[in-house]
Amino acid sequence: MYSVNLAGITVEEFEKIMLTTQLLPSQKLILEGISHNTRKLKDKGLTNLQEVHDLLGKKQNYPAISKDMGIDGDYLVILNRMVNSYIAKVLPLGKLGIFTKEELELLEKEKINNTKQYYEALLSTGQKEELSARTCISLSRIGYALHITDLLRINGVGVDYARILYETGVKGIGDYNRTTSETILRSVNELNRERAFSKATLGISDIDYCRRFCEKLDDEISYL
Repeated sequence: MYSVNLAGITVEEFEKIMLTTQLLPSQKLILEGISHNTRKLKDKGLTNLQEVHDLLGKKQNYPAISKDMGIDGDYLVILNRMVNSYIAKVLPLGKLGIFTKEELELLEKEKINNTKQYYEALLSTGQKEELSARTCISLSRIGYALHITDLLRINGVGVDYARILYETGVKGIGDYNRTTSETILRSVNELNRERAFSKATLGISDIDYCRRFCEKLDDEISYL
């Protein structure tokens, strides 16, 4: 599936992830009373992140939820934000900078307008070949766009970074999970110095930040 299966992450596992992950300063509120709040979630029958996500879907309900559960409203906001960070972003295909305007129009006729639709349309064996035949888009570019789309599912990876990862040989979720953070960091920074993709210099914490989400995503395209 395109995004993380939130139902597959228990509230206990989520607590452990938060306690063992290097968080951004703006995210550290989640640690304040996290064990106490996790217990309150469980007491209300919430066992996984999908159930938490569903509960916190409407912010106008937060005052009532806060009163009912005894969890501070500001904490509910950051909790919702951290849960939502596991939901893969969806971008218009035009943002990839891979397809021409005419090709985007052909893909639109196939009801493929964004990265989620593109990813899901190509998960069955033979779909790349069939899409190439129907649109006359080269099979190599269809495959390349699929790899970039796969990498974009990772929180913290944008289009430029996805291109850099691909160039270093990290061509999808599976490659990221199979490659050490040290190797990724070294390869990315070396390539960036040679090709000047970005002015930013990554650190090991940036690689590990992405890995936290990558480990929860399905590795599906490597089997196509």
